[in-house]
Amino acid sequence: MLHRTLSSQTPENRPFRVARRFSKTERGSAAVELAVISPLLLLLIIGVLDYGRAFYTSITVANAARAGAEYGAQGPVESGNIDGMKDFAQGDGQEAGTLTLSARRYCECGGAAAPCTTACAGGAAPAVFVEVTATKPLSMLLPYPGLPGTLTISRMATFRSQ
Repeated sequence: MLHRTLSSQTPENRPFRVARRFSKTERGSAAVELAVISPLLLLLIIGVLDYGRAFYTSITVANAARAGAEYGAQGPVESGNIDGMKDFAQGDGQEAGTLTLSARRYCECGGAAAPCTTACAGGAAPAVFVEVTATKPLSMLLPYPGLPGTLTISRMATFRSQ
């Protein structure tokens, strides 16, 4: 009996006793695992939320620019209609908040910029285009290394007017 007690105290058996003790404390190890993985899981969830917000804002800004240009291309474009294009784009992109909008009208003859008041070579009328650019700054939820804290999402749409 004495021999058996001494043999269980040998250094070779010590790791087995420690392992046996830890195998009985599964609750404690689960809590430690949760404490280790929780910050990483939270960071992953916030990253997915940021990506989703950026993607949604990008789609909304692009749709607003397209809607404004489409509105401007439907009829004759006068200088007063520029404000109408901006208003229409802002109304379409209201889910993204306040957008910075710019709209313009320009003409081309054979692919080259030309004044809208003159005729092209051969007497043809110049092609009239409308262009709307929508821009929205988006602040990220967390500062990510290597990425700016604020993304500027800008989309441009160009339509040929009638």
